Amino acid sequence: MVTAVRLLRQLIFSPASFFDERPPAETLPVAIGLVVAFAIALAVAMALIGSILAGTVDATVTMDNPDRPPGQICDHHAGDSDSPIAENCNEPETIERDAGALIQDTVNDYLWLAPVVPVVIWLVAGVALYGAARLAGGSPSFAGTLSLAGWATVPEFVRLTIGIGAIWLVLEDVTVSDLDRLEAVIEAAIAPIEPVLLVASLVTVAWQWHLLTGGLRADADLSRAVAAVAVGVPLGLFTLLGLA
Repeated sequence: MVTAVRLLRQLIFSPASFFDERPPAETLPVAIGLVVAFAIALAVAMALIGSILAGTVDATVTMDNPDRPPGQICDHHAGDSDSPIAENCNEPETIERDAGALIQDTVNDYLWLAPVVPVVIWLVAGVALYGAARLAGGSPSFAGTLSLAGWATVPEFVRLTIGIGAIWLVLEDVTVSDLDRLEAVIEAAIAPIEPVLLVASLVTVAWQWHLLTGGLRADADLSRAVAAVAVGVPLGLFTLLGLA
């Protein structure tokens, strides 16, 4: 436990020393594990957001009954009670569904993105770091830059935790009974914490820049200043795309 805390402290405050002692390419398995762990955490976070949003809604939605055949089929077989096609035509045309459950179902439909997006971003970031280091005159290893891109998920765990916690706090006592006002109510509730989320994002990016600069300096044999620029350009582009 003491060793783990010491390593984490070194990674946070002195990533250059951390990666000098542990070449990035050699830590690739650990980095892959971090990416997988973040994908799992993201899936849990998405499910939690769905649950939080569902909990704010106290309303029902009228929708077509999926157990009843279409109206034209029932009309065509109106006098044929023995037809298996018309068997469920006595069911009501519409049913009431809990709006919160529908929101949760909608969020769950997108959970497959959780294991996909982090892996894609990791691969793209690894390639971007490799290309930036080469353009800067360094000699990076592709395994090393992939590893560094994986290590950059460490700050993302903190940002994700802050984001979920903040959203839960502001929506805990919110109840919406008019679905037409749902978006406006959610936006109004989240507005006060937007500065907190922005600061968390900026701190995350700064932490990633600090971490990746130290790692790329060790992996690509670059000076700290050159490594800082090589990291800053693609990281800045990623940040701008994320804010767009």
